[in-house]
Amino acid sequence: MLEIVVAFILSLVIVVMAIPSVIKVSYLKHLFDVPSERKSHNEVIPTLGGLAIFAGVTIASSIGMPENSVIKYNYLITALMIIFFIGIKDDLLVTAPMKKLLGQVLAVSILVVFGGVRITSMYGFFGVNELTPEVSSALTIFTLIVIMNGFNLIDGINWLCSGVSLIITSFLGLWFIYNQFYGLGVISVSLIGSIMGFMWFNKTPAKIFMGDTGSLILGLIIGYLSIYFIQLNPIASEQALNSVPILMFGILIVPLFDTLRVFVRRVLKGKSPFSPDSNHIHHRLLELGWSHMKASLVIMTFNTLFILMIYFFRNIGSIPLLMLELVVASIFSFIPTIIIRKHYKKKKLKISMD
Repeated sequence: MLEIVVAFILSLVIVVMAIPSVIKVSYLKHLFDVPSERKSHNEVIPTLGGLAIFAGVTIASSIGMPENSVIKYNYLITALMIIFFIGIKDDLLVTAPMKKLLGQVLAVSILVVFGGVRITSMYGFFGVNELTPEVSSALTIFTLIVIMNGFNLIDGINWLCSGVSLIITSFLGLWFIYNQFYGLGVISVSLIGSIMGFMWFNKTPAKIFMGDTGSLILGLIIGYLSIYFIQLNPIASEQALNSVPILMFGILIVPLFDTLRVFVRRVLKGKSPFSPDSNHIHHRLLELGWSHMKASLVIMTFNTLFILMIYFFRNIGSIPLLMLELVVASIFSFIPTIIIRKHYKKKKLKISMD
């Protein structure tokens, strides 16, 4: 347990000490995000917060990693380094989407093929239990890439990606520590400490953004922890959970459902699912006149309550649990849109009466 405490404190201190230097260098070298029509900020802001997050997570977890850990930690570090360089290049020079995707595939393939990170069973979901090695590997690679990009896509306002990541990692970290998977617990608390350090500088008015480097690193680590949460569930000492793949989907509901909803909306409009727009849930909340912090805190609160809800209903069966998750998430996602439409109707009616 000492390793857990050391990893948390060390990661927090590293990020808090590193970010002021990163901000200073970013301004000196003009490495910042310039406001545009699609951006929700009005001033130039450094985008290299992910550099500090990377340093905090890797250094703290390397020092705190217990010798008898069940994970192959060296492959995680290898994958993180690949994602780090992809993210840094994208933040500074912009990387072609295909090259970015190929780099992500390489990173997660290392985790799956060499690190043994795999979804090996669907726990009876749609009658599927054990998966063949080929299906298991392909499904895991796809899942990790989706999770990584889901976190990248919700990184649109202050505190949102970091706050949602903090909530999800806290739940996973507690489960790992309770079940004595201390290696995964060290990674979890290292990420938690790094996120908390970053959030201090990202609160409105934000002094720094995490950039693609930060959001992709958060997505990769949380995806990694999520796969292990599913994989290790059958051997958990006291807290084995039913419907664990569907439960994990619910824990990741904000990045996964919001990405799915936006992609479907774009396809129905005849656009590419990867074409940028302003239809994410945080964009809808900003359109209501909410501040970054208010919108992020509402989504974070929803994510917390959602996790508590699905944990309470975890034994109702995979299909009913999935339907519950989709219904509740849909209601939450469409409420801002309904309010905005009513507002515009009232505005048009008032104009026509005048």
